[in-house]
Amino acid sequence: MTVLGLLSVLVPLLEAADTGGVVRVVLALAFHATIPGVPLLLLTRLDSPVLLACVGGALSVALTIVGAQLMLWSDAWHPLGLVVVLALVSLAALAVDFWRGRPSAARAGSERAGSVRDGLRGSGA
Repeated sequence: MTVLGLLSVLVPLLEAADTGGVVRVVLALAFHATIPGVPLLLLTRLDSPVLLACVGGALSVALTIVGAQLMLWSDAWHPLGLVVVLALVSLAALAVDFWRGRPSAARAGSERAGSVRDGLRGSGA
């Protein structure tokens, strides 16, 4: 959650400052591959971190494409505006997830795996 929050703050600031370089490119790629899809999917309480990353990445890319298409169709091209909107959606989803006190997906997965092992031991397998 911390990394997603940092990405949601740093990338819009770097884009507003019109910085260049490899660091901005890497952060922008990470931003568009995770924001806002992963934070939105955190609200669904998925148990699998792999599923969360894959579906969240696909959702993030899809929302970025839809936002870009809407800006093109409305003749209001402003990439910084799209990044800010995506970051605000992400920060709002992260705040709701933090406020609800959701357990970590990794902890939930390990607890589930432990219960499966316990069930197998009890069955004699």
